[in-house]
Amino acid sequence: MQRVLICEAHAGLRGELARAVRGAGYAAEPAAGGAEALARAAGLVFDAALVAVAGAEDLALLERLAALPRAPALLATGSDPSVELAVGAMKRGARDFLRRPVALRAVEAALRAALAPAERRDDELAVPVLATGDPGMQRLLERAEAAAATEATVLITGESGTGKDLLARLIHRRGARRAGPFVTVNCAALPEALAESELFGHERGAFTGAFESRAGQIAAANGGTLLLDEVNETPPALQPKLLRVLQEREVLPVGGVVPRAVDVRILATTQRDLRGEVRAGRFREDLYYRLDVIVLRIPPLRERPADVPLLARTLLARYAAAHGSDPPRLGERALRELSRHEFRGNVRELANLMKRAVVLAPGREVELERLLERRAAPGPAARGPLEGTLNLRELERRAILRSLAESAGNRTEASRTLGISVRTLRNKIRAYGLA
Repeated sequence: MQRVLICEAHAGLRGELARAVRGAGYAAEPAAGGAEALARAAGLVFDAALVAVAGAEDLALLERLAALPRAPALLATGSDPSVELAVGAMKRGARDFLRRPVALRAVEAALRAALAPAERRDDELAVPVLATGDPGMQRLLERAEAAAATEATVLITGESGTGKDLLARLIHRRGARRAGPFVTVNCAALPEALAESELFGHERGAFTGAFESRAGQIAAANGGTLLLDEVNETPPALQPKLLRVLQEREVLPVGGVVPRAVDVRILATTQRDLRGEVRAGRFREDLYYRLDVIVLRIPPLRERPADVPLLARTLLARYAAAHGSDPPRLGERALRELSRHEFRGNVRELANLMKRAVVLAPGREVELERLLERRAAPGPAARGPLEGTLNLRELERRAILRSLAESAGNRTEASRTLGISVRTLRNKIRAYGLA
């Protein structure tokens, strides 16, 4: 039975939520506060967590739960949340914000959506996010369908938030390997010290702490599809070994002497111009040509503004159903304004706006001004020029803070603004204590 952690200080509400969770067919583990919730999470693995959110401490609890090795699906609850609180909860990993008093059907619907099998969740998400009436986007989806029927390597390009990973999953599900695993390797998040072991696995005794042999993520995709997400961020030392996987379909574990055959289909995504990365010496040319077989470019949302009303209504209906509430209403003026919005975060930004609308205006007309409200992050980095006598370290720290504020915390977007890799940005965030 799937287990749900409930963090709620009010005893009566805690009991009601526990009864709702058990009535939906899940095991409930109530906790009276953050410390108790973390203590329970240290000893048990939870599939989902319902967390009452009223302030910064509760947002910090969401962040700590999201950082667990086996993080639960997070659902926040609260009474009349402010924009900042609701958005803050979602930025820290909450899938939904359930408004109090929480109806039984809302709890059941939210848990079903959060704990559905991964493939079903992907289907539910991909359908609205890839919905389109744009002729160019329709041709792209037709090409993706044709590519799915082959074993060819596919490179999916596009800006952050356009749905590259969803298109990759769609290709996998429409292909002959649909019954096999779909494994995503986030090349930007590979820990440098353990990157080779993560990808290719290792033999027992290969390095200090390698007490047993371990198959890597590539071997885990055997018989299915391997997605190399943000492949341009692959560490240079790993690129020739990755080339071998594409050429020979075999891996050599760390400490091993005999290569192991793997049967995988390769998909890759990037938001950078790989040709430019090759010219800059950051990406191997031979690896680029191995990936450049079928290229699918997802256009940014600003290039297809007519899709905004369709996507907005579709996403509203989906999120409202998962939330157990009536969908908000978008008037013609609101739709016109949304269609003119720049959407630097693309469909992901639109999806977050629609989630916010469901939280703030269930069953009511959406107030566009409130929906699009933006506030800069606190501190001098969020406004004004970088002035005065500052050393280079402080200038860099402020530039990072400003870029993170302008990108609403999106590290990929911030790294592109700063002209550095996501890995470099992550290391600098850690060095400056900005996490």
